[in-house]
Amino acid sequence: MDTSIPNLQSLAARVEMLEKQYRWLKSEVVTESFVLVDGNGKVRAALLMSEGVPRLILRDTNGNDRAVLKVEADGPFFQLLDPKTKAGLALATHENGPVVCLIDTNGKRRLTLDISPFESGTPRLVMYNANEHPTVCVTACEDGPSVHLSDPANADGNTSVQVTMGSEGPSLVCVKEGKVLWSAP
Repeated sequence: MDTSIPNLQSLAARVEMLEKQYRWLKSEVVTESFVLVDGNGKVRAALLMSEGVPRLILRDTNGNDRAVLKVEADGPFFQLLDPKTKAGLALATHENGPVVCLIDTNGKRRLTLDISPFESGTPRLVMYNANEHPTVCVTACEDGPSVHLSDPANADGNTSVQVTMGSEGPSLVCVKEGKVLWSAP
């Protein structure tokens, strides 16, 4: 008897096994987290629900978070991180539009590029000092650009210089403690 030709019973068993594998592949997996590990058993990625928000976290070989993607109630958020310096880049969208944020080595926001929530549809670049107080704001308003320099000691904006190029021409306003010191024209 030639044993190289499979018999009907072994073929039926193989077909049944393949059908089970196929059913498993096309089925839905429901879970609160999914973890991907490398060949050494280190967690390299995680897809999970955290604080009611879905998150995808990608980690380097040392287990440090390097990329985070999450979707919150006000929109998606994506962050790239350097594990040694804490510096990073964050991208988000919300009802006012997209936001790009650069983060310094202390994990503090230092620069944002966004659509101004105060002037609908207006692009804005804001630079922050080490305490995350806005010190320079460049805005591309409809009637012309504007540069606003603020004293970081007065984070409320009561001491500032603003240069604007409007339809009437350039203007300069200097404010100290909420009072206009000088303006032109």
